[in-house]
Amino acid sequence: MENKIIKILIIRFSSFGDIVLTFPLISIIKEKYPGCEIHFLTKHKYSSLLQLNDNIDLILFSNSDKTKHLIKYISEGNYDLIIDLQKNAKSIFCTFFTWTKVVRVKKDNIWKFLLVKFKIKRKNKTNPVFLKYINCCRNILNLDDTNFRTSSLNFFDERLIKNKYIVIAPASRHFTKTYPENKLIQIIESVHNCKIVLISDNIKNEVTLCRRLASLSNNILDYSGKLNYEALSNVLFYSELVFCNDSGILHLAEALGKKVICVFGSTVKEFGFFPQLKLSAVFENNLLKCRPCSHIGKNYCPEKHFKCMKDLNNSRIISLINDKIN
Repeated sequence: MENKIIKILIIRFSSFGDIVLTFPLISIIKEKYPGCEIHFLTKHKYSSLLQLNDNIDLILFSNSDKTKHLIKYISEGNYDLIIDLQKNAKSIFCTFFTWTKVVRVKKDNIWKFLLVKFKIKRKNKTNPVFLKYINCCRNILNLDDTNFRTSSLNFFDERLIKNKYIVIAPASRHFTKTYPENKLIQIIESVHNCKIVLISDNIKNEVTLCRRLASLSNNILDYSGKLNYEALSNVLFYSELVFCNDSGILHLAEALGKKVICVFGSTVKEFGFFPQLKLSAVFENNLLKCRPCSHIGKNYCPEKHFKCMKDLNNSRIISLINDKIN
């Protein structure tokens, strides 16, 4: 493939963070093959996220009622390579009827199960997700550079928020990924030299938490549930730093090269979603034998103590936040 312009299809249906973590691979491919054409197959809800990346030439949507048309399009797409980063029944079925070379990401589901259920860690170092994606096609595309890199995303340049500010993404769909509210209040009360911008997905429990926090001070701007991916990128990019949990916000902030301070509760580094930039800082409780209790998060603490979040040193977090903004 070195001597010709190649046409590549990348498949990743979901979710927010996983899709953002494909961006380093896309950048590396475009650097190696400047004339190549990259198509990306995903769910319709993530199309606007992928539109931020100018290295993607065409975005295809996956709809359950149009699977036959999708199979036909892929089989007749004249792709030189298909990179399946989803590797589930649907992605395999969609690519089953093509003669094109297909490479699929190596999943660690067995190791995740052993780690969650029996706390058995593999001897070899676990690769971060972005690197798993690169390794999936590293040999066939002769990719030499496998380092994490930020992305030049395409969003409007004018600052949505004029003031100096930090971003706090306090909520999560899962209880065990959400930093305790009393600790969040302490952080908010400690910030005096800039505005605080709250962001979240448009989900009831997340928006409700943000509204409660926003009511504490006139120094808070509540954008929970209000930002599309372009506006979200703008808000993250112009911030002084981002405080969040193990979430898609973490990965988008790092893609934009931002300082990130994040808290990890029930999830751990071995799942591959740890931050990659030297600017980033992680707070987690490594003294607990019950971590991880889930690879995606739970709606309750199985041990009923929630020490993975409650025992984190909030004073150190507050000190680091204020050091970075002053």
